[in-house]
Amino acid sequence: MVSTTEFKGEYSLPSKNSPLNQFEGVKTHLYRLGAEHENGTLKSFAYADQGSPSLLDTIILSQWEDFAWKGHLGYDVTACNLKVIEGGWSFVVQLNNKWNSCVLKDYDKFLGPVGCLKPNCMNSYDELLLCIAQGDKDIPEVVPSTKPPKDGLLLIANACPVEYGHILLVPSVTNQLSFFWDKRMFSLVARIASEVNSAAFRVFFDNCTSTMPHRTFFQACYFANPLPVESASTVAIYDGKATSGVCLYEIVDYPMKSLAFTGNDVNTLANFVGEVSLTLHDNNTAYSLLVSNNGTKVKNLATGSCLSAWECCGYFVYRAKYDFDRASEIEISNRIASVTLQDSAFENLKSLCCAIADDLVM
Repeated sequence: MVSTTEFKGEYSLPSKNSPLNQFEGVKTHLYRLGAEHENGTLKSFAYADQGSPSLLDTIILSQWEDFAWKGHLGYDVTACNLKVIEGGWSFVVQLNNKWNSCVLKDYDKFLGPVGCLKPNCMNSYDELLLCIAQGDKDIPEVVPSTKPPKDGLLLIANACPVEYGHILLVPSVTNQLSFFWDKRMFSLVARIASEVNSAAFRVFFDNCTSTMPHRTFFQACYFANPLPVESASTVAIYDGKATSGVCLYEIVDYPMKSLAFTGNDVNTLANFVGEVSLTLHDNNTAYSLLVSNNGTKVKNLATGSCLSAWECCGYFVYRAKYDFDRASEIEISNRIASVTLQDSAFENLKSLCCAIADDLVM
């Protein structure tokens, strides 16, 4: 079990306005990933045999379950009513009258103006489950009760979960100073997804420029079944296996215009996704990302407005039973289609992605 406690008086405190002052007095367990091998190829070294849970998967779930057992969750998400909507897309809807979509509201102590951990008057940081950072040893290691490094990801339990094991992955201060994540951040996220080594584990990122322009964090949940967008057909539009190492696909027969990126080299994929994301961000284009397949597949769900990443993927939460009972494939597909990119903008996105992929060299 990981305990996260503020230890007063153990460290000297710099100026209270210093951006590097976020971690003073806070301790948690640290999971250091194993060193990258074979030119960044994604490999998981932290499970005993095929089919067994990895060490990181076990730690994350045990910490989240301990957080739930202590009564910190707003509700038992496993008891919420779920149903699959009849139709070709098999949208999933959840009935949850306690769901609060304002995730940031309850996490101000972790998300400052640039998303850094921010101390508050409390002595306990129960939501802080773990910190993950890149290591330099051949195998992963767990460092007990230590000060989080400035280049890691904080794993924070979401007290209003969308699904089982819902966590926020918040970059620490070093990765936040530029106001936006880059290839290093995505590389770390992809390594985490690989190390968890669970088909149920999915990571989401929302770039909603109109509502949270300077707040960078990822979210992750465990889903028992594939999300609707993951079952949609794809058409290859770029095969760079022999050159860039990245392959691009257009997702077809789905209400939202979307692209899928795959690659076995974490650094190349991180380079590519980082460049695409930064370009969209600079152009004030709202979009979402879904990281799946143990970090080797990324879906770019391009939108002109705000929907959460899981809604773009076909998973919706309803607070009212009336709306839950009346949910239909037509209603949901219309909601998704209403915020997708126009044809010309999507064609520009495809051209942009192909051009960026052409510039990559393995």
